[in-house]
Amino acid sequence: MPAGGRARRVPVRPILWDDVMQKLWSLLERWLGVVAMLALFSLVVLPAVQVILRGVFNSPITGLEESTRWGLIILVFIGSPLLISANEHIRLAEFIDFLPRPTRVMFERVILLVSGVSLAVVAVAGGLSIWRNFGTRTPILDIPFWLFAAPMLVGFAVSAAGYVWYAFRRKPPTVDGPTPVI
Repeated sequence: MPAGGRARRVPVRPILWDDVMQKLWSLLERWLGVVAMLALFSLVVLPAVQVILRGVFNSPITGLEESTRWGLIILVFIGSPLLISANEHIRLAEFIDFLPRPTRVMFERVILLVSGVSLAVVAVAGGLSIWRNFGTRTPILDIPFWLFAAPMLVGFAVSAAGYVWYAFRRKPPTVDGPTPVI
């Protein structure tokens, strides 16, 4: 105890919304990365198995094409949120890169917000489509439509939330300078 008989007070760091969201986003990215990696693995293995079985044994597996299509759907839609934090989404930045930094940051925030709102609208439309076609199934493997389309809904919803969060967080979005032309 310090002189005076009082216990020393340790300052408590407040829990910031940005810290919580960053930890949640990192965890979500890790899980989505594992799922996307497994989907990519299936895109390599399933067609190879099909080619070997068809070419060597003349006995292809029925429905393997539909399984491969589902793997591609999973890879594209579950993998798309992984591009947000790395700022690797497709964009035409040639004009914006030559603007002053504060203007670029403002444009980046507006672009992220508009992208998030747009993807939220698409996610709602996808959810409505799943709802309307809830009882239908795929033709060959008889997969329920809601399960077949679930990666699309999850990918769009997570991407929309990520874009909106990155638009409103305190730390400015990643803004790279103009790429030198050689």
